[in-house]
Amino acid sequence: MVGSYGDDAAEWLDRVFNMQLFGWQKYALDRALEYDDKKELVWSAVIITVARQSGKSFLSRAVCMWRLHHADLFGEPQTILHVANKRSTAMEVMRPAGLWAAATYGKKAVKWGNEAAGIELPSGDRWLIHAANDSAGVGYSCSMIFVDEAWKVKREVVEDSLVPTMAMKNQGQLFLISTAGDSTSDLMQAYRQRALDRLEDPEPGSVLLLEWSAPAEADPDQVDTWRWGSPAWDDKREAFVRQQWHRIEESAFRREYLNMWVIRSNHWLKESYWNACLDPLVELPKDGVWSVAVECDFDGMGHAVAIAAPNVNGHIVVRVTTHRTIVEVDEQLRKIRALHPSLYIQVTPGYVDRIREKFDDLVGQREAVVATQILVDLFSRLQIRHDGSQILQEHFGNSTISQRQGGWVITAPMGRSGIYAGRAVMFAVSQASKTPRSVAMIRSRRPTRRHA
Repeated sequence: MVGSYGDDAAEWLDRVFNMQLFGWQKYALDRALEYDDKKELVWSAVIITVARQSGKSFLSRAVCMWRLHHADLFGEPQTILHVANKRSTAMEVMRPAGLWAAATYGKKAVKWGNEAAGIELPSGDRWLIHAANDSAGVGYSCSMIFVDEAWKVKREVVEDSLVPTMAMKNQGQLFLISTAGDSTSDLMQAYRQRALDRLEDPEPGSVLLLEWSAPAEADPDQVDTWRWGSPAWDDKREAFVRQQWHRIEESAFRREYLNMWVIRSNHWLKESYWNACLDPLVELPKDGVWSVAVECDFDGMGHAVAIAAPNVNGHIVVRVTTHRTIVEVDEQLRKIRALHPSLYIQVTPGYVDRIREKFDDLVGQREAVVATQILVDLFSRLQIRHDGSQILQEHFGNSTISQRQGGWVITAPMGRSGIYAGRAVMFAVSQASKTPRSVAMIRSRRPTRRHA
C-alpha cells in the first residue's frame, strides 16, 4: 500500500453531496480505498462490522456514491450492485442518494420499482438495488458488490451468484457491511476467518477486516464495554444504550450493541456454558502433558492447532490457533515443543504424508464420536477453561451434532465450513480428559525424634 483515495473521497462527499463523515467512517473509507504503486485498490474484499445505529448506512451510501461518480479512476463505466437480505434494507440506504440524483440529473435518473431500482447517471454508470437471492447478479457485469446486513445473507449467494460478476472488471471490490449476528452466518464467519488467520502475517492478503466490538471478557454492564462497539459515542448514545441494557435479553444486547457474535439459541453449546467457562487469565499448566490436536477445513484452506491440558483445579485449559498452510502448522508445533517438554500430538489422516513434525497418534471418525460426548459433557459440567477466542466461539457456534456412521459427532451443517478449530479442540480435550491432572505438591521433612 502506497496511498489511499480516502481523503479525496471524504472531501468530494462533503463538497458535492454535503456528507460529513464521523471519524471512524473516514478511517474506514481511508483503509478501504488504499491503493498500490499502480494506483490499483489493494483490498478485493472489505468487511466492516460495528454496532447498531453507529452510521453503517451513512458510510454505505458514501462508498457507493463515491465509486459511482469516479469511473475515470478505474478506466471503465461503473456498475455497483447493492444487495441485502431484504430489498427494502438496500433501498433505505439508496433513498437519500436517489432523491439527490433525481434533483441533480432529472427524474429519469432514478428508478424506484420492484424490478429495476437504482440510479443511472447520464454517463451510464449505475447503482443497482437487488434482494440477496439466487438470481442476484444474473446477467450483470459488476465493478463493486455491496452486501448490506451481511450476517443475514447466504454465503452461496455471494460466492456463487455475486462475486463472479466482477471477473472481467477492473479493481472489483466486495463490501460486507454488518452488525454481528449469531452462529448461523456462514458468510461473515468465512470471510472474517480469512482475515483473522492473517492478522500476524507480514503478507496480509486481500481481505480487510474493520471491526469495532467488545472483547469476550468485558463486563456487559459497564459503560466502557459499550463504547467498544460504538465508535461514534456521545451522551445521547450512552443514554440510549443504557435503556437497551435494561430492556432486552443479554444475548441480543451483546450482538446488537457490543457487536459480539453469539451462539444461536437451542444450540448444543449453551451460551451460559460458554460464558461460565471463560477465563482469559488462566494459563496452561507448566507441568504434566499437553494434548495437542491438528485439524483442517474440509477444503484444506484452513488449519487449526489446539492445546488442552488439565490443571490442579480439575479444569481443562484450552488454546487454539488457526493457520493457512501446513508449513505454518509445522512452525506452530515447533513453537509448542519449545514451550513445553511433554506433548501428545494427534493429527487427522490427511496430515500423515504432509506434516513434517513428529506426531503420536491418528484420530478419525471413531475417535470423533467419543470426543464429541466428552466435549459436551465437560462444557455442561463447566470443566473447560478458554480465553474467549472469537474464532473458537464461532467455530463451535457454526457446528451441529449430527448422526454419522458409528454415532453422533460434531460436524458442519451441509454446505458449510469453518468448524476445524472446534474439532481440533474437541480432539485435544478428549485426550486431555484421559491425562492425570497436575497435582500441587507440598513437601515437608518429618522431624527426627530425639532420644533422651
